[in-house]
Amino acid sequence: MREKIFSVRKEIALIAVLPAFVITIAMLITGILFMRSGMEDEVLKGLLASAYTYRDIASHLTDREAGDNETEIALKQNAGYDFTWFDGDTRKNSSLGSSVIGTKAADSVIAAVIQGGNTFTSTNTQVAGTPYFVAYVPVKDTSGKVVSMAFTGVSRKSVEEQVFKSIIFMLIISFVLMAIAIIVAIRAAINMAGAIGAINESIQYLAKGEFKKADRFLDRNDELGEALNNTNALIEKLSSIVADIRKSAVTVNTSSTDLSDMANRISQTTEDVSNAVQEIAQGATQQAGEIQSAAENVILIGDAVGNVQSSTQDLDSLAAKMKEASEVSGKSLSSLQNSSTEMTAKIDEISETITRTQEAVTNISAKVEGITSIATQTNLLSLNASIEAARAGDAGRGFSVVAEEIGKLAEDSKVMADDIKKEMEVLLEDASAAVQAAEDVKHGNLEQQEALGETIDSINGMLEDIDSTVGGVKVISAGAEQCASSKDAVSDTMDALSAISEENAASSQETGASMQELSNTVLMLANEANDLRDISEKLNRDMEFFK
Repeated sequence: MREKIFSVRKEIALIAVLPAFVITIAMLITGILFMRSGMEDEVLKGLLASAYTYRDIASHLTDREAGDNETEIALKQNAGYDFTWFDGDTRKNSSLGSSVIGTKAADSVIAAVIQGGNTFTSTNTQVAGTPYFVAYVPVKDTSGKVVSMAFTGVSRKSVEEQVFKSIIFMLIISFVLMAIAIIVAIRAAINMAGAIGAINESIQYLAKGEFKKADRFLDRNDELGEALNNTNALIEKLSSIVADIRKSAVTVNTSSTDLSDMANRISQTTEDVSNAVQEIAQGATQQAGEIQSAAENVILIGDAVGNVQSSTQDLDSLAAKMKEASEVSGKSLSSLQNSSTEMTAKIDEISETITRTQEAVTNISAKVEGITSIATQTNLLSLNASIEAARAGDAGRGFSVVAEEIGKLAEDSKVMADDIKKEMEVLLEDASAAVQAAEDVKHGNLEQQEALGETIDSINGMLEDIDSTVGGVKVISAGAEQCASSKDAVSDTMDALSAISEENAASSQETGASMQELSNTVLMLANEANDLRDISEKLNRDMEFFK
């Protein structure tokens, strides 16, 4: 900080007083010079005027004797000047006394007045051995000849005393005026310095971070008063601005903290969604495996249905032969019994095949239940992913679309699984009917064997049983054909489910990539939020400077 040599008050006082002092001295010197010269001129003019008056008065006093000085003494008492009447160039009457009566005027006066007929004035003429301010006026007769002179004079000493008194008076007045000017200048300097000090004090408080307005010199109507009021207005405005900045800093800090927390939550949510997507991918993989297994079981069902169809064809042919043999002769009873035994074995084989078909269908139904469960879980995961994507806002919009597509795929999987389940139920019903028919055929065959053992007369009943067997075989054949058709439908459904599973797996991979990108974006958002929080904290620390 610079060292303060002069205060503003001293500088202002010096600026105001020094010119006033110099001007006063210069005016005083000039005034003394001009006043002396002017007073001398005025004295001479007054003397000359008095001399003319004295000439007019004394011209009518022609009968006076030399030394009769009453008139001159009376004029001196009234005017303060000395008066002398010359008879020619010789003093006849004078207020100077009888000592000068009869003396002559100076040669220069005689030459100018008596001889030249002119007035004569001088500021330093010896009269009775004393320097005088003098004025001589010629007195002429009717012919124009100068016959007398009228003199008026005052001693130089008295004039100088009067000049000195005037100078002293002027000095006193000048010094009084200068003192008044100095007092006024000092008061003005004090007021101006006070106003500047008030401004400086407010600025010092402002430099310390305190908003303190000036409360003095506010009623001044000059630039300093305006500066004080403007300083107060500036402090008030800065106080308002700092208050707003402080509020904004607190708001930014709170918002940055909330943003950072939100970013962390979004990051956690994206991690959860990523885990859910991985689970979806695993479910899709598992679903594809289950579908593959179901497809293999469907192939087994197809093989079983083929065996059933083959067996029913053989059974149909055998029944025809049995009927033909029964109608031709009873000789065929032995062959019929053997055929009946073979038919019983075939029926057992058909029953076992249908049982395996039921078991395969049951396994397929269980797998379909697993597919339905996986589709439900996938749908739930898609819903959760959609919710989390909605929370993520614009950043999760792309993931929301992926989650919606996964939900649609899961719904389609569930619908197809339900269709498969319905087809399996129909297939189970047909298989049960086939088993029941096989049991009926077996039961009829046993009765036929018993009838063959009892009597040949039971051939007619056996023929009826054979007809019933043929009808049952037809039913079995129809059921086998239905199984074959259902097998094709199930195979098509398995292909569709396999395609859906592959799409689910691809969508899960795409979702995983999107979640990775979203996670990176959220991480950048978290970093930016932390930077914003650091900036807001620094702003708060800076605002702590202001009280």
